[in-house]
Amino acid sequence: MKAYLYKEEEQPIEPIDEHKLAIADEKPEKADVPKLSLYVVKYNPLWTATFIALVIFAIWAIATWLLN
Repeated sequence: MKAYLYKEEEQPIEPIDEHKLAIADEKPEKADVPKLSLYVVKYNPLWTATFIALVIFAIWAIATWLLN
């Protein structure tokens, strides 16, 4: 026994009428544009980590200057 997720059925096709495609009777729908607020990230710097890194850099700079 075979299981089918869907069954294909033939549908009649009309020939393409290029004249109908070229003439618009109605205005097109507005495009669904995502809001920019969804993509903006509020950046908060990590002040503690930044301060620790600056202290380590200062110690390294002073040690390098004194050892030369």
